[in-house]
Amino acid sequence: MQIKTLAMLKMEKNFVAHIEKHYPRKPYEKITLDYLRLRLLEEVNELNNSLKAKEFENAKLECADVSNIIDYIFECLARGEGIR
Repeated sequence: MQIKTLAMLKMEKNFVAHIEKHYPRKPYEKITLDYLRLRLLEEVNELNNSLKAKEFENAKLECADVSNIIDYIFECLARGEGIR
């Protein structure tokens, strides 16, 4: 089965990260905002490289990574961690 939506792809990537890599279910509770900011820049760069190379299937995966990092940053900000 091919995953067709960004939301489904994001959930799949989070599930795999939790099961295979033992990442926490809520990584934004364990990771600093500064770390997330740097990861966002890395993921955007990977997305840009995939787009330039016309690797569109990989670009979809990178979109999910960027979107997940944005979600984590939002959760940190919503909990007030960005206000220091």
